[in-house]
Amino acid sequence: MNKTWIARAGLALGAGLALAASIAAPAQAADLEVQLTDAGGNLIAEMIHHDQGDVFSVHDWHPDGHGVRGSLYLVEDGEWILLESLYNGLGAGEFTTFEWNVLTGEEYVMEVCSVDGANDPEPNDCSFQEVTE
Repeated sequence: MNKTWIARAGLALGAGLALAASIAAPAQAADLEVQLTDAGGNLIAEMIHHDQGDVFSVHDWHPDGHGVRGSLYLVEDGEWILLESLYNGLGAGEFTTFEWNVLTGEEYVMEVCSVDGANDPEPNDCSFQEVTE
């Protein structure tokens, strides 16, 4: 057997294994965000789903005296079921986080709202984003 043939066979085998591994490996979903802006297009609040670790962060970006609330809902038969809700009243430029295991095949919705306090039942404004794995 010549060395060139062995080297080529090894390269072909390595390439085949790499292709098989890439096909078999589960795909990672990209991070998702939902942003709330004012009429002038200024960013007020943001909620981000960080796929690595299933961490959700709720950001307050606007020094307007309002806090923000980020919520995660499970959608079943068109009904939104609240899973987690987190108030961020730390001030502009700050964020809070929570973790939720987002399951493949389930439908979720992230919501970020501007609110007038932790117990404000009527948000000022909200934005939504669907989350799936």
